Amino acid sequence: MATLDRTLHENVGSVNLHILKYSDIDDGDTQGATYNNIVGYNANASDTPTSSLNASIDVANSSGTFTFHSGEDDRTGSLRILSSG
Repeated sequence: MATLDRTLHENVGSVNLHILKYSDIDDGDTQGATYNNIVGYNANASDTPTSSLNASIDVANSSGTFTFHSGEDDRTGSLRILSSG
C-alpha cells in the first residue's frame, strides 16, 4: 500500500492544486481522494526504477479512487490533483 508522506495545497485562481507525495508505491495500489470537482490529475516518479520501461508512474481515476500503475513495486512519486470550487 502506498504511504502518503506529505500533502501540499495551493489555491490558483478558481482551482486548487493538491500535491500528494508518496513512498512505497506498488503496482496496482489504490488511494481514495476526498477532493470534489476533479478537473485534472497526473502522477510522476521521483526515484530510479530498476527498468527503463517503468520510468514513469501512470495513474487512473475512477470516481475519486486513484490507481497507480508503476510497473514495479516500492516506487516513490507524487500525485497532483486539480479541483475546482
